[in-house]
Amino acid sequence: MSKLLRYLPVILVAAALCSFRFQETHLKDMQVMKAAEGQMEVYLDKIKPGKERDYGFVPQDDLNYCTVARPYRLLEFRKDFYTNPTDENEDYIVIRNEWRVPVVIKGQHKSLLTVRGNPGNYSVEGLGDPDLARELQKISRDYSDSEEFYILTIYPLLAEFFVHEGDNSFANAEFIPLASAVQAIPRVRKSNKPTYTLQEVQQMVKEAVLNLGKTEPEAVPKKKKGKS
Repeated sequence: MSKLLRYLPVILVAAALCSFRFQETHLKDMQVMKAAEGQMEVYLDKIKPGKERDYGFVPQDDLNYCTVARPYRLLEFRKDFYTNPTDENEDYIVIRNEWRVPVVIKGQHKSLLTVRGNPGNYSVEGLGDPDLARELQKISRDYSDSEEFYILTIYPLLAEFFVHEGDNSFANAEFIPLASAVQAIPRVRKSNKPTYTLQEVQQMVKEAVLNLGKTEPEAVPKKKKGKS
């Protein structure tokens, strides 16, 4: 018996588990999208004439043709990440029951709906962030639909990372800094790397948070020696 045949049952079980996880993830995504699409009209109707650009649209857009795209689930760090010394081997991430769902016209992501809740009780609670919608579309199109898409929000810094992971482990996920993270985190600007690990992000964020409010001390001008 060949080695391939010997390990075939293991391979099939692993494939089945991956397939189940893929289906489970996409089932939840579909439920969130369905809720977003069902409640989207309420928020689109609130856009006043002349204010379309505030939500990523132009006056020529026919909002009756809006659809929704795959959502991004929100992540954050636990509170003790900010208040206690951090352990490099600890995973401080919390997965929230909150999503950003793109509103789409002609393939372009115009704005984001905020969806919160649990299966059977999803509720749309806002519309906005057109710049973030466009940025996320540009970044996420390079990644496979089989991977899960997230947004890690660093609330003290008002900074965000796009996160994708395909093996149910944030330890192996890629963290891509969005424009807000580049602006808010000095080490991101200095290193200029396209992606980071979870450990790198935790280190950079903790450093930036600890330095909030600190400024470089001003140089004290030396007194000129005068004639007595």
